[in-house]
Amino acid sequence: ILLEIIIIMKIALTTLILIVFVSINAIANERDKFISDRWPISKTQQKYLNNFEILADANVNTQKKDIQTFDMKVMALHKRKCRKALRVISMLENYKEWISFIKRSDYNQKSKLFTLKADHPVLPTPMIIHIIVDRPKQQGRYNFTFPTGMFTGLAGYFEIKEFNNQCHFYATSHWKGKKTKIPDFIIEIFAETLSKIGGQMLMRKS
Repeated sequence: ILLEIIIIMKIALTTLILIVFVSINAIANERDKFISDRWPISKTQQKYLNNFEILADANVNTQKKDIQTFDMKVMALHKRKCRKALRVISMLENYKEWISFIKRSDYNQKSKLFTLKADHPVLPTPMIIHIIVDRPKQQGRYNFTFPTGMFTGLAGYFEIKEFNNQCHFYATSHWKGKKTKIPDFIIEIFAETLSKIGGQMLMRKS
C-alpha cells in the first residue's frame, strides 16, 4: 500500500509539474504573440525590453506638396502587475511632479482632455499638448487623439496587458498633415528621446 501511495504521489507531482510547465509556455507564447503582432522587434530589442528599458521608434517623412507624416510606436515592460502599476500611471495630474520635463499636467474627467506642457533641451520650443483619452485604470485598449496643436488630428491607441505578473504597454500613433517648420529628424529625435526618458521616470515611480 505504501508503495502504491508513493507511486501515486510521484505521478501527481509529475502531472503538476507538467501542467505548470505547459501553463508557463502558454503564457510565454501568448506574450510573444502579443509583441510580434504589434512590433516584430529584434533579439537585441527584446533584450532591452526584458531589462525594462523603453523601446521607441519614430518615423517622420516629408512628402510632395509639403505634406509631412509622423508615425510613432512605443513598447515597455513593467516589473509589477498591471493593477499595481496603474494605480500610479492613471494619476495623470501628477505627471508634472514625476517627469522632469513635464511642467504642467491636468486632466478634465468630463471632457477626457489631458493637457501637458513640455520643456526640454531637445525640443525646439516649449510645447503644450492636448490629448483626448480615457484615464487608464485597467487592462485594455485606449484610443487617443490630438485635437489641437502642431499635430492636430494625430490619432492612435495604447494597450495594457499583463503576462506572468508583469504589465506590458504598447502604443502607436499616426499623423499626416501640412509640413511643420521642424525638420523630420528633429521630430524623430525629440519624440524618441522624450518617450524613453518620460517612460523610464514613470516606470520607476510606479
